[in-house]
Amino acid sequence: MKKKKMLLSQKTMDLDMVRKVEQLSGTSVRRCFQCGKCSAGCPMATFMDHPPNRIVRLLQLGQWQRILAGRSIWYCVSCETCSTRCPNQVHLASIMDALRKLSWDQDGPSKESYVQLANRLFLENIRTYGRQYEMRLAAVFNVKSGQFLKDMLLGPKLLSKGKLKVFHQKNKNMAEVEKIFSRIEEMRRKGEAL
Repeated sequence: MKKKKMLLSQKTMDLDMVRKVEQLSGTSVRRCFQCGKCSAGCPMATFMDHPPNRIVRLLQLGQWQRILAGRSIWYCVSCETCSTRCPNQVHLASIMDALRKLSWDQDGPSKESYVQLANRLFLENIRTYGRQYEMRLAAVFNVKSGQFLKDMLLGPKLLSKGKLKVFHQKNKNMAEVEKIFSRIEEMRRKGEAL
């Protein structure tokens, strides 16, 4: 397989986005010297189109569009192995969080749009019920993703074993749950949270 050459110029490099990633993550991508320890320890690296050290290298080169168009940031499980292993204290887990936020804000061209949809529906469930309501999450996800019959055979098995509930009660502390969401939204407006 022939690899494409990457052409770098002032036109292809967007360093403003890199500065935004550094600001959001609180870490510098310039400190990375590409030792590869982050990728060697990453449990999800084999599933990523760009392993962790390449994510940082692409950022160093101002090629953030390639990152957001891929699936790597959505496959990161935030285990922080990469950050722990880094000899230069580059907090790669925070960089991945910042990239996910920027992709989310842009409704970017991610190949993993189902991940964004699942995340959004998960948080909506928590805000509405104060806890997760799996049956609603699965049903709404299947409808919105166009995969209507995706879990058709799995649902009855889970229901029969009592693992899935048809009816769901709201958390008794909904006011506290709403305070948490409101506080996070306020922190985001101030730029204090992702």
